[in-house]
Amino acid sequence: MVYLNKYYRKGFTLIELMIVVVIIGILAALSVSMYRTASDKARYAGAKIWLKRIYQALEEYYYDYGCYPPDVNPNIAPFNLVPEYLDKWPTPSRDAFHSMYDYENHICDGVRSVGITYLGKDKTHQMQWCWALTHGTVGEIMEIPDGDDLFIVIAQNVETCE
Repeated sequence: MVYLNKYYRKGFTLIELMIVVVIIGILAALSVSMYRTASDKARYAGAKIWLKRIYQALEEYYYDYGCYPPDVNPNIAPFNLVPEYLDKWPTPSRDAFHSMYDYENHICDGVRSVGITYLGKDKTHQMQWCWALTHGTVGEIMEIPDGDDLFIVIAQNVETCE
């Protein structure tokens, strides 16, 4: 076929192709950002489920013994909790962020309290123990402001098993 118009072109210009590539790049960047946010929310939902499971296991422990286990180091299950009341402790290999759960049994303002801190993505404590106890209620999972930790108050004004 012969074209009579010498300015007739076939295909796209370089500018048109560059505009399409830029638009695709912007859409890809937005979708990756949205995927990462949704992925983090799903991982934190898994951590909240673990906190509730630990809370329920500690409540059963308390009903049987009349006290709570003593404090332990981070990422260690309280004495006699596993496997009697909880099938397994959420170790970093079982966690989506490879983070830790810290069972805490301390005295704050003269009152012995028990709670669990989930250390989140950055794996560091970002709050003071007493702050969490004064701002939370028993059984409520709190998201720590300006950080990525989660905390649940297990009990307040209780006895510790020795």
